[in-house]
Amino acid sequence: MNKSILQIEWHSLIRDLVKNIWVIVLAALTGLIAVYVAGRSVYSPVYTSSATLIVTAKSGTYLAYTNLSASSEMAEIFTEVFTQQTVRDRAAAHAGEEYFAGDISASVITNTNILTLSVTAPSPEQAYRELCAVLEVYPEISGAIFSDAVVDVMRSPNVPTGPSNSAGSRHRLLAAAGSGLAAAALIAVISVARDTVKNEKAFREKVGEKLLGTVPHEQKKLSLPQVLKRKKSALLLNSAYASFSFTESYQKIANRISYLRRHGGDQVFLLTSVSENEGKSTAAANIALALASRGSRVILLDMDFLKPALYKIMGVHVSSFSDFAALLSGSISPENYKIRRYKNTSLYMALNARRRSDYTSWIGSETVGRVLDLFKNKFDYIIIDTPPMSFSADVSELARRADKSLLVVRTDRVRTADINDAVLKLSFEKEKFAGCILNDVYGEFSFFGQTGLDETGYYGSSGRYGKYGKYSKYENYEKYAKGDPGAADAAD
Repeated sequence: MNKSILQIEWHSLIRDLVKNIWVIVLAALTGLIAVYVAGRSVYSPVYTSSATLIVTAKSGTYLAYTNLSASSEMAEIFTEVFTQQTVRDRAAAHAGEEYFAGDISASVITNTNILTLSVTAPSPEQAYRELCAVLEVYPEISGAIFSDAVVDVMRSPNVPTGPSNSAGSRHRLLAAAGSGLAAAALIAVISVARDTVKNEKAFREKVGEKLLGTVPHEQKKLSLPQVLKRKKSALLLNSAYASFSFTESYQKIANRISYLRRHGGDQVFLLTSVSENEGKSTAAANIALALASRGSRVILLDMDFLKPALYKIMGVHVSSFSDFAALLSGSISPENYKIRRYKNTSLYMALNARRRSDYTSWIGSETVGRVLDLFKNKFDYIIIDTPPMSFSADVSELARRADKSLLVVRTDRVRTADINDAVLKLSFEKEKFAGCILNDVYGEFSFFGQTGLDETGYYGSSGRYGKYGKYSKYENYEKYAKGDPGAADAAD
């Protein structure tokens, strides 16, 4: 089930913006440079010289406040007079120029009889010279029009010290901010429109397959020695730094796997993903640890021959074990192969430390089947880690040998269409597909989320997938005592 529904997941959106912050910075710099280049190539500076005038009536020169209304009206009329072509022509002749090159503007300060007169020209000297010429010729023009008006200069013209139309720092900052915001908006649109599974709601609407469990986002916490040594730390539930919600999520998944074991006899569980970096190997390790913590005998098999990672996650030295691939390929007999025990637990491991390019020649052999049958007699659970389905076509063959297969889906990682294709490939026998594990899920900002209550409703008595609601009833499990695996070596 795939629905093209746009959903805003804030963690995903913020993560995309932070991840692409360099694009936003580059766009801002581009806008800044564009304004600068445009200013240098097409920008023509102009200069403005200004003077301040006051208009009064002759009969009211000393009664300006009582005659303010009449003077204000005269000032408004003078703004029209100063901008006439006649003034421009006479000012040009007075200045000894062929034509008046500047632009004259005049305005009255609101509710006053004070007039601001300005001339804008290509050079500061020309603006000043032409404004002085206007002030020299206006009396003979105004006198012919308003014989009872007096125009006095309150502030004399000044020589401009800089251009009046400069593309200052404010314009450049606005251009940079606008370009950066445009880039951020584009990234946000792409993030929201990206057809991936961003949360549980999107999973239900776009995939609609069984959800075996969800794993919350867990921030890696390193000790001071690890930070100083730049040592990477695996996200294991038995870590002292693991949060309660992270640990509990894998315990819930272990409950559901135990339910399948108890009621369906399922013993071999295969984990895979669509692409790499979805957390399938970490999920396999934590599920095995959770099952072993209940006293069950569990063996963890690394069958990702393209990029083995379990030995790093479990913190095992390469020199301390033989590659599991040597047993499957027939290079080592089952009697001589030593299974690695994880510390003082009931978890055992068969790991690989190097890539095997020849695995396709023997992955479908009977040797693999015999080894799995041997382990079935010695262990309660067999957890298999495989390559991502997009990198290996043999995952489907391995899934046929498993009792149940699980698909690990990391939020906002791969396209929904690819997830649905992977589900179809693993569902060649419907009863063999246990469901999906949604990994790296960010919590919602809500009251119930803050109080730790489960918002999914998936596994409650009235959840969407009702039969999985029974899992929560099985907190204690019978132990399948079959003796200690003879091939296991000493604990770590």
